[in-house]
Amino acid sequence: MNIVEKEAERFYRRLYKNGKVNNLENLKDHITTKLYDFNRDRDKLDFLKIIRQKSIEDKEEHMKTCSGCGYGEERDIGIFAIDQEIDDINRFYTYEPKAEDEFSSEQESELHNKLNDILEKLEKQGFGQQIIFEEIEDLKNHFNLGKKNWFQLLKGKVVDLTLKKVLDKTIVQEIYNSLSEGFEQAVKMIE
Repeated sequence: MNIVEKEAERFYRRLYKNGKVNNLENLKDHITTKLYDFNRDRDKLDFLKIIRQKSIEDKEEHMKTCSGCGYGEERDIGIFAIDQEIDDINRFYTYEPKAEDEFSSEQESELHNKLNDILEKLEKQGFGQQIIFEEIEDLKNHFNLGKKNWFQLLKGKVVDLTLKKVLDKTIVQEIYNSLSEGFEQAVKMIE
């Protein structure tokens, strides 16, 4: 368990203290104050994710035997406050992959050209559906995710096209192999 997870565990035990009025103002104030302990937005988001999940699990467990004590409403208010903090952080948060996972300009250009070639080839073979075009164009806009996440996105998109029976499995495999050529290290990380 890392430091953020440990802090979330400790904080959660104190968040809904008995005997204290847990309205939106108090819960939001308590959460916001705790977030000042973290400098990185990623740590704040991880922390909030943990206490949100714990609030949901705690509420579900309690509701199995509850007879209307207000416990669930208190957790709902807490989840609402947590969601507001998450939304606030997400407005300014930009994912940045580690330096070794970033695409170089040349790699982005190469993949962009390969995606255009694949689109052209699919159109010639009679696969000119809008869904294929949109999925491939979407890939061009996500090089900022880094190699590992981009190839996970690619894998998800091609699997989805196979499941929707838009493309045959052999064509999808050919697309994936063509794009992953030269990026074997990134591909190994997701398989």
